[in-house]
Formats: sequence, C-alpha cells, structure tokens
Amino acid sequence: MRKLSVAILLSLIVSGLALAQDGADSEALSGRLQPSQATELKVDLKGYNGELTLKMVLAPGMSVKKGDVVAELEAPDYADAIERTKENVALAEVSVQTLTDAVSYAEQSYKLQLERTQRNAQRTAEDLDYFLNQQKKDSIRNGELNLESYENNIKDQEEELAQLTELYKGNDLAKESQDIVLNRSKRRLENTKERYEMAKENHQHMVKVDLVRREEDLRSAKEGAALELARITSAGESSNADIKSKLTRAQRGLSDARKALADLEGDKERFKLTAPHDGVVAVGGWNGNDGANVSLKVGDKVGRGSVIATVVDTSKLLVSISVKVESRAKFQPGTTVKVTAKEGEGSASGVVKAIGFVVKKGGMVTALIEVNNSGGTLLAGQNVGVALE
Repeated sequence: MRKLSVAILLSLIVSGLALAQDGADSEALSGRLQPSQATELKVDLKGYNGELTLKMVLAPGMSVKKGDVVAELEAPDYADAIERTKENVALAEVSVQTLTDAVSYAEQSYKLQLERTQRNAQRTAEDLDYFLNQQKKDSIRNGELNLESYENNIKDQEEELAQLTELYKGNDLAKESQDIVLNRSKRRLENTKERYEMAKENHQHMVKVDLVRREEDLRSAKEGAALELARITSAGESSNADIKSKLTRAQRGLSDARKALADLEGDKERFKLTAPHDGVVAVGGWNGNDGANVSLKVGDKVGRGSVIATVVDTSKLLVSISVKVESRAKFQPGTTVKVTAKEGEGSASGVVKAIGFVVKKGGMVTALIEVNNSGGTLLAGQNVGVALE
C-alpha cells in the first residue's frame, strides 16, 4: 500500500489558481478538487516467488469499508513452495542436531585426550626430576658400595689365605687336606678378584653410558610429552572451533529456513488485498486514473510490486487556491468557506487547513482547503469555486 496524501497535497499547493477579487469583503476563487487520501494496494509478498494471477478485483467505483477485500490473488505453486520450504526446515533441523551432537562428542573427546596428555607430560617431568635428584646418585652410590664390598671381600680372603698358609707351614699332618683348603681359598680369591674387575667395568659403563642414556631418554620423553600437549591443545581448539563454526552456520541456516517458511505461510493472507480505510475502488494505480479505468481483469498475471487497485477516500477532498497577499488574513487556518461546483451541481463546506507565507508571482499566496464531502455531492477532479462564508 502507498499513501498518496502528501503527493496530492503538494500537487494542490502547486496547482492553486486565483480569480479576480469580487469585493472588499469577499473573494471568488477556484481550484480543482483532489481526494485527501488515496492508497494504492500492491502485491507485497514476503516469501512466495512463483506465478501469480488475479483471482478477483472489485469493480471501479464500488464503496468499501476498512478491512473489506478489494482484490485477491491466486498462486498455483504456493502449496508446492510450502512443502519444499518445510523440507528445507526439516533438513536444517537434522543438520543442526547432528552438528550439536558432534560438538558435544568433540568436546568430551578433547577433554579426555587433553587430560591424558597432561598426565603424561607431568609424569615424564617428574621422572626426569626424580632421576636427576635421586635415582642417578643412588645408582652411582650403589655401584660404589658394590665395588667396596668386593674390595673388602678380597682383603678378607687374602688375610684368610695368609693365615692358613702360616698355619699349615711345617705341619705335614693331613697334607692332602691342607692342600684342598689352601687351593679352595686361592680359587675363591681369584674368582672374587675377577668379579671385582668385571664389577669395575660395569660400574664405569653404568656411569658413562647407561646413566647418560637414561637421562637423555627421560629428557627426550619430557620434551616429547610437552610437544604432544601443545599439539593436542592447538589441534583440539582448532578442530572444535571448526565444528562450532559449522554449527553456527547450520543454526543460521535453520533460522533462515524457518523465517522463509513463516514468510511464505504469512503470504496466504497477503494474497488478499484489503481496504486500509473507507473509500471507493479504482482499479490499478491512482496516477492518471479516471475512476472508470479497468487496467486489470481476472486471470491476468501480476508481478510482485504491482499496483492492483487504489482505495480513494472521497469523504474529504482538498482544493488549493491562490489568495492575494493583502487578503491573507481572511484565510487563516480554521476559517470556514463554501465550496461550490462550477461544473454540474453540488456544494459543501470547507475549512482552511493552511495558508502560505511565501508570496508567488502576481502577489499571491496559497491557501489549502479541506472539504467535507460526506454527502458525496462533489467529485474528485471537479472544478469548484471557493467563497468566504
């Protein structure tokens, strides 16, 4: 709908005509009547883009009350459009639910993976710290104590062998038994010394190789766990952000689909064009319409934005006249006037609604008159004379 009152008002102000003054106290003036309100009814749909035809339109000149149906449109593809739009909504709902579940799963999975990686990073750091502050020293000291034990054992065996040798010296009794005991002690001493040498080599290897490698492994494990934690944190946040972004887009898509459906369903009522106010019907747009114009008929195809009809309020008309500047005071707002048809019969009372304050050529100012035409004695476009009462 498009209200034309402002356009009409400007047109009247511009088109006001002046006649000669008929006396000191009265003026004979004239102008052309225009409706105070003419509202065009347009095809204004929100969602439907299919074919439209004119199903019904009232005949020109028919009187209507506010809310009466003036015209009705037919949309052959409307039911199919509704069905397809509902399918779009259903698909969008499934997509949103699927992505919502995916986000929930991803967040839980990421939480568990992150906790596991954090524990591993903490444990590898603790292992390295324990090795450097306790285990390394304990291993070295344990090796040293083992070597000291061998050294003491060798010393004890050497002393024992020396005592046995001294004890059996010059004693020929049980010679064979003496040899057995002495040889056994010697063999044990030699074995102990050999194990001692092996223990020293093992200890050196442990200090210079095993413990060094162990430290390297622990440091590498700690660094690897820290890198894995950083990777999981970054990858998890990036992955979750991607899924959440997809969910946001899906939610927007669902919102758009629901709005499209609501707009489309609302168009069912918009197929009926109703009168915004009381008046008479003109078919088509108002500009240049003579009231008898039939520019559209039932079955015609119409497009969105097309003007189907105009509801014209003829109960109040406007006329613009030109008044000599010296008579301006007589036409102040609120002044009553008499409006009489110059073509045909009919008259009505009017009220000055506005008086111009800019003097035009010929020393004239514009006065705007609102005419009470509730009796319907005057017609839009009619030339009328205006006189002070």
